[in-house]
Amino acid sequence: MDRMPANGILIGRGKRMSIDAKAPALPYDVIVAGAGPAGATAAYYLATGGKRVALLEKASFPRDKFCGDAWCAPALDILEDMGVLQRLEADGLIRDTTSGGFISPSGESYISTGQNGGAPGTRCYAIKRIICDERIARRAAEVGAELIENANVASAQLDADGLWTVRCHDGRRFRAKMLVAADGANSRLARALGVVATAPQAVASRQYIKGGTHNFKSGGVLFYPKYILPGYVALFRHYNDDLDVGAYVIPGGAVTNDRLAEVYENEIKHDPFVQRALGPRAEPLERVRIAPIRLGGEARSSALQFMAVGDAAGQTDPLTGEGIHTGMIGGKLAAQTIHELFTRGDFSEAACAVYHQRWMAAFGRDFRASATGARMVYRVPLFLDAANVVAQRKGDAFMAEFGAAMTGVKPKTTFLKPSVALAMGAEVLRQFVRQKLLRPFASQEQAYAAHAAEASGRATAFPNGCLISSRGAV
Repeated sequence: MDRMPANGILIGRGKRMSIDAKAPALPYDVIVAGAGPAGATAAYYLATGGKRVALLEKASFPRDKFCGDAWCAPALDILEDMGVLQRLEADGLIRDTTSGGFISPSGESYISTGQNGGAPGTRCYAIKRIICDERIARRAAEVGAELIENANVASAQLDADGLWTVRCHDGRRFRAKMLVAADGANSRLARALGVVATAPQAVASRQYIKGGTHNFKSGGVLFYPKYILPGYVALFRHYNDDLDVGAYVIPGGAVTNDRLAEVYENEIKHDPFVQRALGPRAEPLERVRIAPIRLGGEARSSALQFMAVGDAAGQTDPLTGEGIHTGMIGGKLAAQTIHELFTRGDFSEAACAVYHQRWMAAFGRDFRASATGARMVYRVPLFLDAANVVAQRKGDAFMAEFGAAMTGVKPKTTFLKPSVALAMGAEVLRQFVRQKLLRPFASQEQAYAAHAAEASGRATAFPNGCLISSRGAV
């Protein structure tokens, strides 16, 4: 029996729906609902394999998404395979964030100049979502997908003839054998089907600062102030010098999702590092924007003739809040699995579940370690202090390995390698003695402020790719 959820999306098997004149004469092989990085990636690899694909985007390009705009190595690899990255580079629309680093909870600062380049697999670019999302979707269209803009899905039904009917708010209808939900963290499709039953667990904010009005001269820096742990604040500089100031609220800390705007106004804007990086002339280009995030991977991401990819499936790392590259990998794996379904002629729930198994093997299991890491960072923030001090001592090679594990390029078991674990363990003990035994009467706030001033001063000393310029220094 069909069921009509409260949100109005009809999911299930029922009577064949009449198709009006707005529907295509022939059904598609696959409908992908959502043309973000995950959905457009799925559409690209489906189309290159000969499938007839409808890529539905509820808005019209160019359209923006509120994000940290950081594209890690696995995402760049896929962009390169598509031929998208080469065009972005040729058009000067990317910024390499090799020059950068992070500030630990106690104010320890490691900022790489980027002069030695990054280790293989550790590259990261800042690319605006308003630019890159459209480039991926247009590339999918170039190889055969039909990109249909202003297609805001209102309902979806799996009919008795074994085809999905997807209806848009404007009355257009599309039919296909397979349906892929790539409609974001709130995913009405995945929730209506019962594949996803919960609300998004986290939020992120973004505010662009106009290029030329700030002091930030690095590619990207992460700040881990204690008041937002296990979340963090991220600054990434774009090709035109616009600065993305973002904050992530990760579950398990003192800050709840509904308090992010308040924390941004009362804490982040007055943070000594952020103030120094922005300077007195910083000019916001927009108000603070907040978007939901679905973290850690859903227990299910498929059903009969259905798959969810990207934010819709929770393909976002619970330690970093980063989900572009994992969503794109998920989209590629969904396309691979769908090709196999058509080859075998088997679209059963069990056959579709192979997709879920594949992305869980690729990165989903690592999310469990990330969730443990997030809890540890909140309870034992001096872990990040120790990592920063070890990076200062060992240099870019250690930082590259640490960063690769943090961003999912390498598994979290990297932290158990002797070269990492021994150095980290020894430094954690030193930090415990230093912070808990030798300074028992100093408040955490005073310690953070003191280290902030000291570390900010050190950061300006780097001759190339420094954290901030000397202009406006206090």
